[in-house]
Amino acid sequence: MTKPPSAAWLQAVFGAADGVTVVLGLLLALTGSPSAVVKAAVGAGVAEFVGMSAGAWLSGEGRWPALANGGAALAACLLPAVPYLAFTGTVALTLSVVLVAAVAAAVAWMRPQRSWLAVAQTFGVLAAAAVLVYATSLL
Repeated sequence: MTKPPSAAWLQAVFGAADGVTVVLGLLLALTGSPSAVVKAAVGAGVAEFVGMSAGAWLSGEGRWPALANGGAALAACLLPAVPYLAFTGTVALTLSVVLVAAVAAAVAWMRPQRSWLAVAQTFGVLAAAAVLVYATSLL
């Protein structure tokens, strides 16, 4: 029998999935302005850290699971913005999307299911977020 994942581990999955979804939306919405992408990712990351940590802590998860949640959300927001510090345009966007995919793959692997269904669900959520953000940007 396998040991169930710890609360901190599950909260890290939750935080990373949330953070990478938020930053994917920001990347798609602000692609034409590299400095805005970085500022938005930092702002979103800090807000995600506070919001996700506080939300997990206030829901009774405990200090360490809450910090795992917020820390994973912060990291997931910041990582895809890193290419915009050195590149612009298609290169920055491509590298950023690769990093988003890497975070999503890590989230899928960290999920308790660890199956192809977990991969499909994780990437499906990101694809839905991308479509919704793109559609919103057309308004």
